[in-house]
Amino acid sequence: MKKEALLLLAKKYTEGTCTPEEKMAVEAFFDKMQDDSTISLYQFPDSKGDIILGKTFHELQTKKQPGNFRFKKALRIAAILIVAIAVSFSVVKFVLTPKEIIQIAHKGEKKEVLLQDGSVVVLNSNSSITYPEEFGDTRNIKLSGEAYFKVFRDVKRPFIVQTHDVKVRVLGTSFDVNSYKHRSTKVSVLTGRVEVSSASGNKVVIVKNQQADLKHNADFHISTDDSSEGIAWASNTIILKKTTLSETAKIIENWYNVDITFEDQEIKKFTISGKFKDEKLENVLESIAFLKQLKIIYLTQNHIVIRRKTPKD
Repeated sequence: MKKEALLLLAKKYTEGTCTPEEKMAVEAFFDKMQDDSTISLYQFPDSKGDIILGKTFHELQTKKQPGNFRFKKALRIAAILIVAIAVSFSVVKFVLTPKEIIQIAHKGEKKEVLLQDGSVVVLNSNSSITYPEEFGDTRNIKLSGEAYFKVFRDVKRPFIVQTHDVKVRVLGTSFDVNSYKHRSTKVSVLTGRVEVSSASGNKVVIVKNQQADLKHNADFHISTDDSSEGIAWASNTIILKKTTLSETAKIIENWYNVDITFEDQEIKKFTISGKFKDEKLENVLESIAFLKQLKIIYLTQNHIVIRRKTPKD
């Protein structure tokens, strides 16, 4: 039976608020539990409780029970023990379940996190990681968004990063994982080697200055480039290399905590290259507008519309 139901029934019994049927059920239930020597009070399974309690209610419905049970006083004490046992399940579950820590870098900010194993994680804007307060045999991290990892080497405890579509496994290295939900995950290695696997079972190993980009068909595209550019964001630098305006807008939205709307959906397909370090939002947008002959309109301080220029502009 569910421990919450057992707790409630036992509590009613000790308070004397049980119906006659519930009272008989509790006493008969505990009788059967005492008779079954295979049951451990500290490892009482739900399935076992369901069977015993089910049989108890069935017997109560099919035959008349004696008015008084033997050792009634002892059974009342036993019911109190049931309450204690039920409570202990919650306590044990709380103790055995590792406490999870969530670190968040909101839109417009970046955050550096020092893990208890000595590893360092730098979160990009609009990103988060979730991890246990204490690592076990593996160092498991859940990532949403983008982060740069500098992993403390520990050959006995692999460091594993889980995103929405890939798993990254290392022993000790530095790498970047770009895994915002609007796009497939891209992993870039700065030092060491990294194993990247997809949910479909595909697996690749990449080394310094290699990137693994998960494609829609669940295959990985491996490229070779300067991976330090992949973490330029950590030093407040935006690097665009034939990046679509759609993807550029996502970057700008996260960095500057704004919303960007395109008046013409075809504009999203335009590509742009450039480098912006510690630039104000207005300067970034005006540069894009100049290069692509676009018009920037501020509906509000945080809502921006991008459209094509007209002769009137």
